[in-house]
Amino acid sequence: MEVHALAYRRTDTVAARLADTRRHILNAARELVAEGGFAAAQMTEVARKAGVATGTLYRYFPSKEELCRQVFREVSAREMNVLAGIAQGPGTAAKRLESVLRTFASRAVRGRRLAFALLAEPVDVGLAEERARFRRTHGEIFAGLLEEGIAAGDFPARDVKVTAACIAGAIPTALIGPLAPESHELDEKGDKVVDEIMTFCLAGVGLLQPRIKVKAPDARTGEPRIRA
Repeated sequence: MEVHALAYRRTDTVAARLADTRRHILNAARELVAEGGFAAAQMTEVARKAGVATGTLYRYFPSKEELCRQVFREVSAREMNVLAGIAQGPGTAAKRLESVLRTFASRAVRGRRLAFALLAEPVDVGLAEERARFRRTHGEIFAGLLEEGIAAGDFPARDVKVTAACIAGAIPTALIGPLAPESHELDEKGDKVVDEIMTFCLAGVGLLQPRIKVKAPDARTGEPRIRA
């Protein structure tokens, strides 16, 4: 029995050491991505930052693609957990949706380099698949709140899947330019960018009415002229 117990203890110790090394590797890769995008997460650099030999790194992750996919999964899961927690919290569906949207946009603005990597950096097919899954999960969170809000009378009736997909696509698209590494737009206008995204999305779900004014008809065509 003592021999078996000792063997189990050794096995547990080895497993803990392996898990610890794997965590060091993933932390190092995530930090590199946050500093310079997925392009910066070269295997030699990850190994150096994690304090392991390059050969050891390849035993845990056979390729850069596999390593980057795992980093993407972990970071995106963390972000999704934050949004899901808000979506499932107290308050009306309208208030929770507003909070989810603002949190999504604001966190991207604050962690701009990592957000750009997740949302917009040119990536290979594997990471593109992870990004598509990330966006679908956003859409599912939005759709759940829309369904709840429509049932409660918070939002006008509309196609929930289409509306949620539009919002899930609009936010990353609106952030591509401001989040780009060469852009300085967010240095002074971060709050304004978030506010503009909020205005657009809330109008899209019927919480805000677009401010449109109709001017006198065009003298040449007789058609009404519309201005914002």
